[in-house]
Amino acid sequence: MVKRLFIALHVPTDVISYIEAAQQQVKQELKAERWQPLHNLHLTLHFLGDVDEQKIPELKKDIQIVSSIIRPFSLSIDHFGSFPKGGKPRVLWLGLQGDIESLQQMHLLLGKRLDRHESLPYDKRPYEPHVTIARKPKLHEERSLPLADWSQRFLPHPKPSWKVEGITLFQSELRPEGAIHTPLFTSLLGETTNL
Repeated sequence: MVKRLFIALHVPTDVISYIEAAQQQVKQELKAERWQPLHNLHLTLHFLGDVDEQKIPELKKDIQIVSSIIRPFSLSIDHFGSFPKGGKPRVLWLGLQGDIESLQQMHLLLGKRLDRHESLPYDKRPYEPHVTIARKPKLHEERSLPLADWSQRFLPHPKPSWKVEGITLFQSELRPEGAIHTPLFTSLLGETTNL
């Protein structure tokens, strides 16, 4: 059986509340085909796509190995951004600040582990850490998104920070009412593994 999988970091409740307030303010200036439901907010490390469920035990081992190398680190919400950069936006997101070096290392090490699997269809585009808040955004007028202005007005200080303490393998089920993300496995950072 095939499951749609991705590897990500949890976003804690207090940070989700901060994101919700920012999302509500942006909604007054922007329409979007779909706003990201708050219960689905996460920080993707690698989107794997459709994977044979028999590969899940190996993916768990990969996550455990990487999580044993990386120590807990801190991140915080920083600014608005969009994909693609310089084109008609398809995704509105929030970028991060903090220990981005540890986050990038985590992404890189996971990618090296995933490369060991034959026919694993994971996304290999350059990594831009972000939390998606809307898809297919449309301004009321035809112009570019005022990302710097929104960052200043809608992301007040103090911006919440959180400690990243684990890596999670999620299953994503696509439904007419939107995707349901279910955590399948979490490995805590800095824990030694007996693999």
